[in-house]
Amino acid sequence: MKIFVGGIRTETNTFVSRKTSKADFRDGGICPAHAPVVDPGLHPGYVGIMQAACDAGCEIGRGIVAYAVPGGPVEQPVYEALKAELLEDLRRALPVDLVLLDLHGAMVAEETLDCEGEILKNVRNIVGPDVVIGALLDPHAVLTREMLTEADLLHAYKEYPHIDVMTRGIELFDASLAMAKNGHRPSATIADCGLIGGFPTVAQPMAGFVEWMKRAESRPGVVSVSLIQSFPWCDHPEAGAKLLVYADEPDTGREIAEEGGERFRALFEAAVMTALEPYEAACIVRDNPGQRYIIADVSDNPGGGASGDATHVLRALVEQGVDGIGLGILNDPGTLELAHRLGLGGEGEFALGGKETSFSGAPLAVLGRVAGLADDDGVDARGSVGGPSSGPLALIETSFGGVVVGRERRQALSPSFFTAVGADPQAFRCIVLKSSAHFRAAFADFENTILEVGSPTAMNTNLDEMPFERILRPLWPFDPLPPLKIWAIQGGAGEAEGD
Repeated sequence: MKIFVGGIRTETNTFVSRKTSKADFRDGGICPAHAPVVDPGLHPGYVGIMQAACDAGCEIGRGIVAYAVPGGPVEQPVYEALKAELLEDLRRALPVDLVLLDLHGAMVAEETLDCEGEILKNVRNIVGPDVVIGALLDPHAVLTREMLTEADLLHAYKEYPHIDVMTRGIELFDASLAMAKNGHRPSATIADCGLIGGFPTVAQPMAGFVEWMKRAESRPGVVSVSLIQSFPWCDHPEAGAKLLVYADEPDTGREIAEEGGERFRALFEAAVMTALEPYEAACIVRDNPGQRYIIADVSDNPGGGASGDATHVLRALVEQGVDGIGLGILNDPGTLELAHRLGLGGEGEFALGGKETSFSGAPLAVLGRVAGLADDDGVDARGSVGGPSSGPLALIETSFGGVVVGRERRQALSPSFFTAVGADPQAFRCIVLKSSAHFRAAFADFENTILEVGSPTAMNTNLDEMPFERILRPLWPFDPLPPLKIWAIQGGAGEAEGD
């Protein structure tokens, strides 16, 4: 049995004007087919598939695997070049029995709205109808009919934060290998839930829903159950949360899709990520001096395409007289350069953040001291989906605490960026993280109260304020919750049918 493995991954925030470039993929991680080592922190799904294939004794044809930190639409020539390399790697590997791709599901290029659907279609055109095609997806994918039509199996991570990527890659391999051996193709049933939002799975009720999905997958004849949450900041006509069920018998798939869809719709309002205004959060921290906090600056999360240099939250805290603040990672190449020029212990005036976009707010002027310098955050495993190196960092010590600045858009995935510059994260009463949910895995041992705070940046949690043009209505929260819609599709270049 010969398997081909490859992948291209990024998540596109269509409201971000800065395009995702070849440099972004280089910084994120490009491993060509001949690369001797693939970083499991950057490409856990790909590595999981490869390990499972090796354990099963399969012959493996390798393709490129590429990742870029989420951002704006991918430059069209960059997307075309990466896609062409992946497809050429596949042609060189032919003949194959099985193609497995490590994708995201919400990648948009300047002229291509459904990159993953197009990639899967091109792969299908190369290998023909008899070869099994499977793809691993992020739950923040935008699930499209073309993706469903061209692939035999789409299997998503279940957890958010994404702590289960490698496990789901292994599951994708196992299910796809069985399909390649027995020749049976399960049908896909989709429950369109009519809503969109962010749904972390670390607590109830979503933790219970994840357990329900696992139990549903253990039922006879069920191949895969995935909740595709969708990505709220990808303006796309097929955006919206969907439960995706693959089952040997269509009736079984429909039964589980209906049950799961109704379960999710019954709990989503209790589970959806909501956010405080910066002033509101600052007042809470100010009025509770004996309490320790982690503030998730969810709207300025580079992991969703934001610039990572917005000052709305920090300014509100400072204006309310909060001290003991530790913030990171602030994307501010100019301040980083100044810090390195001043050197360790150097003092000066700093204009923190507020430079990258119109969403960023004004720079915050402070007097500060360079209290720490580092080449990077110095870790390989980040407790969640891995990320590329932070690059050089500096700790600016101020009257209100410390700010860790860098020159790259990097989500705060673990406390390591504090320790790299010599700071003890536990010493800060109020930790401010440029992250939405992925920080929760590595900060789980912190006994701080978590406040999720939004602002008018690229991941504004007030979706009504975003200039959507493509989404189809009705869709909650823009409209009252519409009825659940169930439809089915046969993958492997089949035709769609629905009701």
